[in-house]
Amino acid sequence: MFENQSIIAEELELLKADIIKVYNESGKRTSGEFEQGLEITNTSTSGTLSGYLYLGGRAAGKQPPIQAIENWIELKGITPIEAKMKTSTLAYLIARKIAKEGTRKENHLFIYDQVITPERIDKIFERLSEVNVNVFINEVTIMIEKLVKNR
Repeated sequence: MFENQSIIAEELELLKADIIKVYNESGKRTSGEFEQGLEITNTSTSGTLSGYLYLGGRAAGKQPPIQAIENWIELKGITPIEAKMKTSTLAYLIARKIAKEGTRKENHLFIYDQVITPERIDKIFERLSEVNVNVFINEVTIMIEKLVKNR
């Protein structure tokens, strides 16, 4: 069972690294908060990778935090078209528009779906199955050897 835990821990680390790589290559990186929010939790029987979902966009209805948008504007180096407009005003206008219309689906980044694919999951299961089959075969072999000796 220890080998299963090692495989799960290793695969979660690989998934996390690939998620960060895809994120950094997407051009959506700003503050680094996304990477810091990815967290792996391992127990004796399982593992969990959790993180932010906001890359999937936002539906209309709720206004996003203005300060977060202002930080994004500054990190991206965006300046308002009108010289007298403050960054905070631009952030408010963007937040208000998002609240009314949501974000455009073509700009969403479904990063987890890109990295955690059915093929990737099958590969992980294959590794785990191989280990478990070998453990089973070893146990059966030992039992057979004991039976042969005790004849």
